[in-house]
Amino acid sequence: MSKDHHDHSHYHIHTNERSTKIVVLLSVFTMGLELYFGYSNHSVALMMDGWHMLTHVLVMSLAWGAYWYLKKEHNENNQLLKEKVISLSAFASAVVLLVVTIMMIVESVRKFFNLNIDASNGALAVSVIGLVVNGASAFLLHREEEHRDLNMHAAYLHVMSDIVISVFAIIALFAARFFDLKILDPICGLLSALIIIRWAIGLIRKSWRQIVW
Repeated sequence: MSKDHHDHSHYHIHTNERSTKIVVLLSVFTMGLELYFGYSNHSVALMMDGWHMLTHVLVMSLAWGAYWYLKKEHNENNQLLKEKVISLSAFASAVVLLVVTIMMIVESVRKFFNLNIDASNGALAVSVIGLVVNGASAFLLHREEEHRDLNMHAAYLHVMSDIVISVFAIIALFAARFFDLKILDPICGLLSALIIIRWAIGLIRKSWRQIVW
């Protein structure tokens, strides 16, 4: 393995580690806002956005930890170790994403029988903030596309799933506040879950193939 390839791989790990660290810090702030206003306003869409953001923080922290470990253990002879660590991290991310999405489906179904939602201006504002933060995170991760591995792809999917949930949360809160269409809250929860569950299953399959390869 040439020195140039070694240096390029080290730079790849370093830049991915830095990007995931920034996204973790942004996500922690947004998660607190979403959970507080979600429970204060009884919005399942906003609550699920907050809880999903919590798993997003955990998964991004896992990705961050994987890159931090590889940066410490980086040498010319650890390519197999790198691939296994990255694949395991991506697989764990995918499993977490799938479990949380199933929880979203259960909560959305329950919400059909209890359409109590207070769509305040604060809740709408927090949803918009969440969307902006997720958009910034997606841009930051997408910027590293030339260095993207399966671990980074898993992190990017988590951010994109948060964007989907944020968009549906805004739609649900807007419809409830201005048109009294509270039924859209659980409907939006189900729609977002169906989109994300497909991504999660695809990531599980792809990462598992690399683990057992």
